[in-house]
Amino acid sequence: MKILIIGYSTRYLVCAAKHAGYTVYSLDHFGDSDLLGCADRYARFDEIMSDDDLLDRLDHLNWDFDAIVLGTGFEYADLRGYRVLNNPPGIMRSIGNKRSFAEQMRFLGVPHPKIYNINDDIKYPVMVKPIYGVGGVENRLACSRSEIGDPETESGTYLLIQEYLAGVPASVSVISTRDRAVAIAVNEQLIGTPWLTTHRFAYCGNITPFQSDYNCEMCETATRLILKLGLVGSNGVDFLVTEDGPVVIEVNARFQGTIDTVEAVSGLSVFDAHVKAFRGELPEIDSDWVAKTAYRSGFAGKAIVFADSDITIDETIVRGLAKEEASGNEGLRIMDLPQPGCRISAGDPMTTLFCAGNSRDAVLLKLKAACGRIMELMLPLSQI
Repeated sequence: MKILIIGYSTRYLVCAAKHAGYTVYSLDHFGDSDLLGCADRYARFDEIMSDDDLLDRLDHLNWDFDAIVLGTGFEYADLRGYRVLNNPPGIMRSIGNKRSFAEQMRFLGVPHPKIYNINDDIKYPVMVKPIYGVGGVENRLACSRSEIGDPETESGTYLLIQEYLAGVPASVSVISTRDRAVAIAVNEQLIGTPWLTTHRFAYCGNITPFQSDYNCEMCETATRLILKLGLVGSNGVDFLVTEDGPVVIEVNARFQGTIDTVEAVSGLSVFDAHVKAFRGELPEIDSDWVAKTAYRSGFAGKAIVFADSDITIDETIVRGLAKEEASGNEGLRIMDLPQPGCRISAGDPMTTLFCAGNSRDAVLLKLKAACGRIMELMLPLSQI
């Protein structure tokens, strides 16, 4: 089967699809080196402004493929006339709209942070988020009315004011058909990790599995919620595990960044399971195994390294990254490898680290040590 994957960054999907045995084409913005090593065909774009622009680009490519999978930045695209293995755009927009999603959670009786209107009696601090948006880079904490934002956004059209809750971020990865769903992993999320990013609430990786007493409850909530929302394929539910138990934060009605670690510890091809779910097939999963806080296959971790300052990737950096991976330090893999000449702005993702280990702490230590070495590669010679 030939599949075209479209997104601003598609490495994680293209390589997963290739490893699952598919013929894979990619339309992508970044063109990372490891992506090019997996894609059977590749085309790069600078900017695509609308669905019509994308449809026009597909016409000009004139590639023969059986289906499309939409990735980062194109989840809401409506590609008329093509077989698309994603949830329908209308459902995607409803779930992606954080205010609309909060209303759905209230209707379904699912624990979710309270949403404020600007004129409410607000209990500070609160989370301020864009109504649409992923990755958490634009999320921030506000401790007073003046910190909430521009008065022009007070209607809630662009900003969401959400109750702030303390807890540990986690997620449940789910595969679903139209009438059945199964949890395949529980993951710890790395959010705002200081040695990876300066963004306080940015998603910057995960560790699979997650260790908590609430895994069974989260799996049950996630599968029930995915079915209620009518989602198909690979979907994820984000939780915050508070002192009072897990609270649903959002649903990712698409492939999640956890695919690398989930596949590593489960032995399951998440991409293949996603495709088969659209044919009504579910993988056979031991639910008791998924709910455990330690897997026989150990732990796997992924860490996204963000740039501290503006940087241009040169040949010296590329050779350094290749040497770091080839050295075998802590069984490290470096993914999302930028091409020479790629310019990365301060605060943007730079590359991704992956490693496995026998415990959560061992994986975190390996990732942190590798991150330190990678950051040294990026320093100007005058600072070394």
